[in-house]
Amino acid sequence: MKHITIRHFGPIEEVDIELNRINLIIGPQSSGKSTVLKVACFCDWMERQIELTQNPEKYCDGEFFVANLVGFHKLDGYMQPDTYIGYENDAVSFDYSEETQKCCFKWNEAKRWKYRRVKIAYIPAERNLVATIPNWFQVSMNKDNILDFMKEWEFARKAFSTGEQILDLPVEYKYIAKSQDDRIKLENGKELGLTVASSGLQSLIPLYVMLRYLTSEFYRTNHTNIEQEILRQNLCLVVAKECANLTGQEQLNLVDSILTPHHTDLFIEEPESHIFPSTQKSFVYSLVRMLNAERSHSCFIATHSPYMMTAFNNVVLAGEKAKESEEKAKKISELMPESQMLSFDEVAAFEMKEGKIRSIMDEEFRLISADAIDTASQEIGRDFDYLLNL
Repeated sequence: MKHITIRHFGPIEEVDIELNRINLIIGPQSSGKSTVLKVACFCDWMERQIELTQNPEKYCDGEFFVANLVGFHKLDGYMQPDTYIGYENDAVSFDYSEETQKCCFKWNEAKRWKYRRVKIAYIPAERNLVATIPNWFQVSMNKDNILDFMKEWEFARKAFSTGEQILDLPVEYKYIAKSQDDRIKLENGKELGLTVASSGLQSLIPLYVMLRYLTSEFYRTNHTNIEQEILRQNLCLVVAKECANLTGQEQLNLVDSILTPHHTDLFIEEPESHIFPSTQKSFVYSLVRMLNAERSHSCFIATHSPYMMTAFNNVVLAGEKAKESEEKAKKISELMPESQMLSFDEVAAFEMKEGKIRSIMDEEFRLISADAIDTASQEIGRDFDYLLNL
């Protein structure tokens, strides 16, 4: 279980949370949702790099820590004199204090060699840039999470040259390799370039195609390259030294298990952008099927949308009800397949407000708290009732 602590960083006053396989965070704009998402993604990346290189000295350098967190996730000006960021997982723990400007690291030796490599992907709210800017790959950009997404998009779109239906919409996406063009086909058979599609499709298609790639097609591709071979050689040397009690074949098997991508950790910012509420529901149902597919992937979503949260509540409720009896499970299967359900125990949901965070998981009803999901609608409803009764 991942434990993240953040104090006095940007809009965040204090965050202290345990992450689950599926994580959701809702709250007003500028409350710190995306900041939590970015810090969690960065810490996940730190853990991966330390495990792959077995070189915590490089990554747990205070200057390196700050430069990469702030630079990659565009967090200039967020660091405060008393900023503190801490991360703990099964195998590693590290923290950074701005007061000392030091990053401290510790192995959990019992779990050090049980790590399994993750594919990490941050999907920013600005993802529609790949649709709105023709020849975006020729534009000079800073090395940050947007550029990283665009580079990943270049791999993702090439995996869909035969066409892919988008959710349950009458829309199909296809990548044309010859012209390096992203095309969509509408219900009437008309084809358009993605650059002239509606804002909703320009936001949804890169998101959906990327998720399909990262949870499925990515694992059907050979990722051997020079960088991978260098990692392998270095890791073999470390394992030979640190695990001398293992046979040569056991050491090679250990290296393979660490280096081979096991599952994807997804960090998704505002997936609801420009998407109609009913499509948000379809998106959540489809995303859960992807997460539950071959490899049991994980995700962390920052959202403003109560529709998105309610859709997740539906799949949690379905999962919990299906456990009660075979009869209920059979009836639920008429609405949604088992692959579209989640257990309450694998979900964490939080509300961010005024720089602080709280869990909104209702342990009694084993759901996300309905009151916390739609506080805005309640406020609007109270105004409506007042006006109606004048």
